[in-house]
Amino acid sequence: MTDTDETFWNDPVRRTTPDMRTYITLLRPYLIIITSLFAVSVLAGYLAGYFNPEIVEQLMGQFEESYGWIADESPMVIMLFIFANNTLNSFIAMLLGVVFGLWPILFILINGFFVGVVVFDVAREIGVLVILAALIPHGIIELPMIFLSAAIGLRLGYLTFLKISHKMEISIQQELFQAVRFFIKLIIPLLFIAALIETFVTTTILYILMS
Repeated sequence: MTDTDETFWNDPVRRTTPDMRTYITLLRPYLIIITSLFAVSVLAGYLAGYFNPEIVEQLMGQFEESYGWIADESPMVIMLFIFANNTLNSFIAMLLGVVFGLWPILFILINGFFVGVVVFDVAREIGVLVILAALIPHGIIELPMIFLSAAIGLRLGYLTFLKISHKMEISIQQELFQAVRFFIKLIIPLLFIAALIETFVTTTILYILMS
């Protein structure tokens, strides 16, 4: 059995650093879990907004209080803030996954729930077309990178469990090195591109649709 067809419960640890394609293949079962959790949490957030509008007002109020200031900044500052915020949160979710994968799961559930609430709020106020225009241009890059970060964290948590339970000889230090290397080479550059698109392309599309 090769590295590329291992299942979730029989994931080998490469003694040499795998290439990115192989590494993504190793992450496949974890990506399925993370993506499924995100989808469920988005649905939960949407339904929560539908059945309890007070949640929408509360969460949107908190969001405005925390991030409302960014609207008055220059596009470059906004872009750098989006990039830094996404990169930092994704990196933390990845690293803290060592603690049995708990944080990346919470990270995905919380963000998915909030996205669901926002989708409900925007859909009832403006419409589905605006939602698609606001999410698709940058979301097709940003979301996969966030999912990959969380999937790496989940994998680290699983490998930590195997090591602690003495089910497999694993170098967690080497796994962390591989994770950080992958994050720097692939995730950071694509998150930067996503931030550029969100700041300069998405806003232009929204301006056209709203005018």
